[in-house]
Parts: sequence; structure tokens; C-alpha cells
Amino acid sequence: MNATIRIDEAIFNNYPTFRRGIVIATQLQNQGHSESLENTLNEVISQASLHPIDLKTDPRITDWDEAHRQFGSNFNKFIPAHRNLLKRVQKPGTSIPFINKVVAIMNINSIRDVIPVGGDDLTSAGTLLELRYSNGNERFTPIGLPETIENPDVGEVIYVAADSGEVMCRRWNWRNGHKTRITETTQVIVMNIDALGENSEERAITTRNSVAEMLAKFCHAHVQTTLLSPENPFYQLEN
Repeated sequence: MNATIRIDEAIFNNYPTFRRGIVIATQLQNQGHSESLENTLNEVISQASLHPIDLKTDPRITDWDEAHRQFGSNFNKFIPAHRNLLKRVQKPGTSIPFINKVVAIMNINSIRDVIPVGGDDLTSAGTLLELRYSNGNERFTPIGLPETIENPDVGEVIYVAADSGEVMCRRWNWRNGHKTRITETTQVIVMNIDALGENSEERAITTRNSVAEMLAKFCHAHVQTTLLSPENPFYQLEN
């Protein structure tokens, strides 16, 4: 599969500390259950409950709140996914379901490292994936609502399959699309690990490498990684 993943120059101009760790996983085996992964997920949730962070002051959260404010999104209404996840699991006695192995890996790393981790089925996405500002004409079908079609706001940061105009994630890291959702039958994925602020590159790389190792171990995937930055704004996948 040939695909290009690109960050628009305007995003880096407005958010110069932004870094996106990328993991491409092929020959993925996402079927079935993993007791080890489920135990790790439950342990990470338990630790988050025992040692909660302050969602109003921790820069790993507030840097994203400010980023959303900057492009005109109300982060209290459209809560960034990792903020929402931490808010949920920091409550005592909370559990989250084991959906599939890849989703568990996403949740484990996002909770543990307090960082946005998202993924898409690459075979459903197209050949050009872009993080850019919306022109308002793109189409978005929210995950779990396959009959719903929305248009993003003009100027909203979106992750979009440029070939089709299908939005894979709205408001940067708020909500994923239905078409490229990861299921048990998914075999090729692209995972995004986003970081802003202090030590963003180090944090993106650390979590990226953890995600890659877990995909190889638990899903027997062939993985390749890269980092998108102002100096390296795109990645060409040739498979």
C-alpha cells in the first residue's frame, strides 16, 4: 500500500512544539482476546485512580486545551480524547471495556503517558492523509453513527483522507470517524501519537516506541515508525 501522511505547514507555524509520532503496522492480527493486555489496561486504570493528575493545571492537558481554544473549539464542550479518558478513569472504581487488542494498546499508552493516541484502518483511508485546517466542505461520519454525515467547522483542525474528503478525526483529537475505525478484522493501521509543549518530541517518541513494541508483541504486526515535525512534515509509506 502506498500512502502519504502529511502535516500542513500552517499547523506547525501556529503550534511550533507540535510533534506527531507515527506507527505503521501491517499484517496485523487483531482478533481475539489478550488476558495480558486486559490486565495491563486494568492496572494502568488503577494507577490513574490512585495517583490522579490535576486536569486543570497539568501542561500535558492544558497545552491541548489552549490549542483547541486557539483554533476556535470549546474544549469544555468538545473535550480532547485523552483529557476525557483521564477524567473518566481517575474516578475510583472505574473500568473501561476491552474492545480489541489495538484499542487496548491505544488506551494503555494514552492513560499511562497522558498523551493523545489515535489510530485508523489504513485500507479504508486512502492514499493521502492530512492534518490541516478544514475548509468546511469535508464530510464526517462519527464513530458508531454510520448514517450520520456532518461538515466540520471552517478553520477546524481535522485529520482527513484528502482523496475522498472523509474526516478521520474532528477537532484534532476529539472524535474519530466511523469509516476508518479499527476492528478485529483490521490488518493495516496508522497510529498517531501527538505531543505539544515542553519535551514534546521526547514524549512523542517514547510513547510511539511503546505502541510499536506492543503492536509487534501482541498483534504480531510488522511495524515501522517515524516522527513528523517542522523539519520532516510528511512521510511516504511504500509497502
